[in-house]
Amino acid sequence: MDNSAIAPLPSDSSNPFDFPKEFEHIAEGMYQKNLELNERNKTLALLRKIDEIILSTVTDPQQIAQQVANIVVSELGFKVVVVLLLDKKENVLVRLAISQTEAIKQAEQEFNKSFHGLKTPLTQDSNLIVQAVKERVMKVTHDLFDILTPHFTKEETEKIQEILGVKAALAYPLIVRGEVIGAMSVSVGQTEDRLSPYERDLISRLSGVIGIAMDNALMYQEIQEANEKLKVLDKLKDEFLSLATHELRTPMTAIKSYLWMLMNKGKTLDEEKKKLYMNRVYTSTQRLLNLVNELLDVSRIESGRLKLTPTSFDLLGLTKEVNDELVARVADRKQTLTIQDTPIPQIYADKDKIHEVLLNLIGNSIKYTPEEGKITVNFGQKDGMVQVSIIDTGRGISKEDMSKLFTKFGRLDNTLVAIGETGGTGLGLYICKQLVELSGGKIWVESEVGKGSTFAFTIPVYNGQKVDETIQVGLSSKPTNGETNAR
Repeated sequence: MDNSAIAPLPSDSSNPFDFPKEFEHIAEGMYQKNLELNERNKTLALLRKIDEIILSTVTDPQQIAQQVANIVVSELGFKVVVVLLLDKKENVLVRLAISQTEAIKQAEQEFNKSFHGLKTPLTQDSNLIVQAVKERVMKVTHDLFDILTPHFTKEETEKIQEILGVKAALAYPLIVRGEVIGAMSVSVGQTEDRLSPYERDLISRLSGVIGIAMDNALMYQEIQEANEKLKVLDKLKDEFLSLATHELRTPMTAIKSYLWMLMNKGKTLDEEKKKLYMNRVYTSTQRLLNLVNELLDVSRIESGRLKLTPTSFDLLGLTKEVNDELVARVADRKQTLTIQDTPIPQIYADKDKIHEVLLNLIGNSIKYTPEEGKITVNFGQKDGMVQVSIIDTGRGISKEDMSKLFTKFGRLDNTLVAIGETGGTGLGLYICKQLVELSGGKIWVESEVGKGSTFAFTIPVYNGQKVDETIQVGLSSKPTNGETNAR
């Protein structure tokens, strides 16, 4: 074979098949693909770990937020992750969790101040996180002062930024079902333009994942709280049924017994005995009527059907009327009831409802004050309000029992012995609280075991304006500054 007929391969630069360059290009492409695959795997691994946190037995929002913040920093090498929760009642953003790193600990020690729990008002428009929440968009800054104001000064944030090694911070609103529930900030060690596309995508996805995690935790917490309330209400229902049964049965038994005596033994009874039996029937009937009225009051208040007819009247005169109604009970227990006779301005409220409050509070003092004890009613005036204080020398109330006061069925002792001795369903103080607050006032108690109690409430002073119409209110009404809001 003639080898001279075979043309040699060109070896100059014009050769279109440059294998070294092609291999270099292929190697670079494979490296980029591996890098992208590694980033994707890292993202998926992190999201799986966050899912595990969300699906774990941990249900406390703060614990979940803390675990997520820690894992994001440790897995991705970010400097700081902060999760904030929106408190709509206080109108603030609360720092629920911040990633726990040595740098964070050093910064907190430097200023002897914790980053946890800081509350940023939504009125703080210079704060970048507040801006992100209000505008519902991502915000970026290279200055930590923008996200730490007003909690730290400019000089302090410069030092913090140096300790943490932060070059940029990104703030995202946490939006779930179209509603902002909080915010997230991620601080990194390079400017945002140096972040890879996958890091940018991951941070953006994190806001959605964390938002869902926080929303789930909050809903679970609400369900738990609702369940606890239901358990308490169920217990209260059972206790109330027991109380109501006893309260109804006792007077009805008395009424039946005395009426039977009058019907069957009336001819053999003298007039004094007949009068005594009739008085006991009347007293028992009044006790039944009071129970029914209390139940009706609670029903009207909670359903928004309670009608108030505010007028101006003399509170001192009304208190003296209540005294006249209770004078027999006071005398029977050998007690002393003193009403401070001091000039006070007319008040503006529903007279019948305030009469009910006075009758209940003073009646309670008589009931729980021992024989030969003292009850004093004092008056004061401040900031457009008249204050009434009912002071007794009774047994007092322990700190543990104070929380039961002014609650529905909130008797301090639900034993049948106690119920038999003092009677009552535990609705009285609850009704008093609602009536006072719906009238624009406040009610409270001060007490010490063995030294008696002071129940006090305030009612607005009449300001000269007359309102003739009857208004209807419910528990959703929140009168303030002496005004009663119509519902």
